[in-house]
Amino acid sequence: MTMCILAHFFLVRLQLRLGDKAPALTLPQVKLLLTGVLPKRGFDREWVLEVLGYRQRRNHAAYLSHRKRRLGLLDRSEQ
Repeated sequence: MTMCILAHFFLVRLQLRLGDKAPALTLPQVKLLLTGVLPKRGFDREWVLEVLGYRQRRNHAAYLSHRKRRLGLLDRSEQ
C-alpha cells in the first residue's frame, strides 16, 4: 500500500512539474507500455511450488494467530 501511495505521489508531482507537456495516459496505455518495456519473468515449477508453500504456511500461521486471539477474547468476556 505504501509503495502505491509513493508511486501515485511521484506521478502527481511529475505531472505538476511537467504541466501540459505530461501525456494523459490511460491505465490500459500504461499497462501496454510497461508490458513492452519491462522484462518478462520466467516461472519454473519449483519456484511456483516454493512460493505457494510459503504463502500457505503464512496463511495457516495467521489463521492460528487470529483463532487464538478470538478464543482469548471469548475467555475474557466469559469471566
